[in-house]
Amino acid sequence: LKLLQEQTERMSQVTKTLLEMSELRTVPCNDCIELAPMIEEILADLSPVAEKKGVTLECDGTGTMVGSDTLIYRLIFNLTENAIRYNRPVRVADTGCGIPEKYKESIFQPFFRVDKSRSRENGGVGLGLSLVWEIADIHGGKVQAEESTEKGTVMTVTFPLNKEYKDD
Repeated sequence: LKLLQEQTERMSQVTKTLLEMSELRTVPCNDCIELAPMIEEILADLSPVAEKKGVTLECDGTGTMVGSDTLIYRLIFNLTENAIRYNRPVRVADTGCGIPEKYKESIFQPFFRVDKSRSRENGGVGLGLSLVWEIADIHGGKVQAEESTEKGTVMTVTFPLNKEYKDD
């Protein structure tokens, strides 16, 4: 019964995420977003999970953009949560196991997992990065695995400049 309950909760989460993804393009993207306070809030939200894994979260820099406050929050939250979830301790720093070059584009496809055997161990269903990609795309941005080795992965999200804030 416990296994059935876990699988039901997992499928419920998958369904919820898929429904969210299908509605992303209808979300208004005209909020003026100050990134530093948002990121600080995300780091605070994820600090209990990070502490459990022995991961230190840091924020550096400032910036403002126009987009959907809710979606950009979700994008940064998902990337940060993935960084925490897929890290492993190596001496003082926590680093992940990396993404093979041949999978750097595939990781943004729904349900894709580099290592299928890790899904239960680390949680998740393979939709987090797909959701991140959709949110970035809606905002005219791009997300990519910039650098990835057996010592970890650097994810980069870029957004276009010169988008004026509309106060409507």
